[in-house]
Amino acid sequence: MEQDILSVSGLTARMKDLLEGEFPDVWVSGEVVGSKLHGSGHVYLTLKDEGARLNGIIFRGQLRFLALRPDELVDGLQVVCHGRISLYEPSGGYRLVIDQVRPQGRGLLLQKLEELKGRLAQEGLFDEARKKEIPYLPSTIGIVTSETGAAIRDMLRIIEERFPSRVKLYPAQVQGDAAARDIVSGLTVLDEDPEVDVIIVGRGGGAFEDLLPFSDEAVVRAVAACRTPVISAVGHEVDTPLCDFAADRRAPTPTAAAQMVVPDRAELRAGLDEAGLSMDRLVDRMLEEREMRVADLVDRVFELSDRQLQRSAERLARMKAALAGAHPAAAVERQSERAAGLGRGLLVAMDNLLDRARRRVEHAGAQLEQLGPQAVLERGYAIVRRLPERVAVTRCSAAAVGDRVEMLLADGRLEGTVEVLESEAEVGLER
Repeated sequence: MEQDILSVSGLTARMKDLLEGEFPDVWVSGEVVGSKLHGSGHVYLTLKDEGARLNGIIFRGQLRFLALRPDELVDGLQVVCHGRISLYEPSGGYRLVIDQVRPQGRGLLLQKLEELKGRLAQEGLFDEARKKEIPYLPSTIGIVTSETGAAIRDMLRIIEERFPSRVKLYPAQVQGDAAARDIVSGLTVLDEDPEVDVIIVGRGGGAFEDLLPFSDEAVVRAVAACRTPVISAVGHEVDTPLCDFAADRRAPTPTAAAQMVVPDRAELRAGLDEAGLSMDRLVDRMLEEREMRVADLVDRVFELSDRQLQRSAERLARMKAALAGAHPAAAVERQSERAAGLGRGLLVAMDNLLDRARRRVEHAGAQLEQLGPQAVLERGYAIVRRLPERVAVTRCSAAAVGDRVEMLLADGRLEGTVEVLESEAEVGLER
């Protein structure tokens, strides 16, 4: 029927959804054929086995995360690739989008480790809630590692430099077939030792295969089962064996584990000195506050006593005044004092009235003097009068060249002749 007919694009899109939804995370082993680094920076290759071929692509941004370089992906190389299946719609072909490439043996091993990691995680061995705190100042540190490796020498040196502490070493093989059994035994022995406060398990760097004992299931379970806090310190920063996830803390290197397990003695001493100073300041402040409170209480006691005495004295005075006021002579005296007070008030009112009138007259005189011509002359002005009429000249138009004029100043007069008439006149003066 026509409604069941799909377009090529529609069918391809449905196939793309099915494929990518079904295979978002796969491991594929095969032989590399025709690997080529394209000009775009992507690597195109084909994986094959006896029965089929599978095209693959490694995008440019993923190359720096691969264990193998593009030039190492030669024809005939057996590899294990991790990625997802994608359908490229323009060509209608499906391909593996690769994000990890490992040689065949290591790739299979990594796959098994991932499966083990997932299974142990589901059991809760890696849960953050079960991790224990590392003691701040352990009295005894247990270490499970090789007694001849550089790792133990570095850890002992760092512990001695930072904060000398007692160390119990369980010498264990850290690579090879017997290593996992040795590591489990060391963890068990140190965990049962009541003197050990924290355990470091680890070794220095090495090849991928050399670090495998620290991903052994028995080792991971032994780390998780320890009642004593455990620090995992295996290899370098990039190395993450499974015991890292089960340990209470992960250190990127054995040296970092030693720095993590004990504090720096110099920093502690500086901290103690600062704490001592802070305590001294706190004690001084507390003593000062107590002294102030005691002084305040003493002041309040004296204040209350003085106030009580004052109230008693005031009450006694009121009682005396009341008794004195009840006598007839007191009433006559009060009326006499009232009459005298009214007389004094009248005199004061008259004096105030006369004083205000005098001040008004003086103020008016001062204003008149300020507005008078002498005050103006004192401020630097002059009065110009034309002679002989002595008529005041206030505009240039009121004078002519040759006119005799006089200028009145604050302390005398000057006479002169008008020589120039401008908006700003220059007058030649003659004494």
